[in-house]
Amino acid sequence: MKSSTAACAAVFALVLSASTVLGARTRTSDRTITQVVKLLQDMLDKSKADGDTERELFAKHKCYCDENKAAKTQEIDTLSKEIDLLGSDIDGLRADTSGLSTDVAKLKEDMATNKQARDQATATRKKDNAAFVALEADLTDAVGKMDQAIEALADIGADQTLENAAAADHQKFMA
Repeated sequence: MKSSTAACAAVFALVLSASTVLGARTRTSDRTITQVVKLLQDMLDKSKADGDTERELFAKHKCYCDENKAAKTQEIDTLSKEIDLLGSDIDGLRADTSGLSTDVAKLKEDMATNKQARDQATATRKKDNAAFVALEADLTDAVGKMDQAIEALADIGADQTLENAAAADHQKFMA
């Protein structure tokens, strides 16, 4: 930008000096030179205005960049701290998960042991129940046979052959 302004100024000075040297020429030639000088003067004025506009735009852009850089730097710092905090939270959750996984494995092992103990107890109860049912049937049958034997003995008068003392002892123990 500065080099274009300097180049325009150099061209303007060259044209101005050329117009002074050629000042002796005719009126028509003055007119053409005057037009060139005016054209160059207009170009110089436009170049200065463009330079001022560009300087102003650059200043605004630089201000925007500086403000944006400061805001983004602050945001990066804030988010970096948040990332560190969340990383710590993640580490804590991983530790909790590890502990809970150990607990789950222990509980599964306990459940398997409990199921095995229940299955064994159920099998023992079934076996004991079968033995009880068989014993109950045997004892019921024996009681029935004893009742039949007592009836048969009572029918034939087997309790009459005992002596009175022995019969009293028998009555005493049977009562």
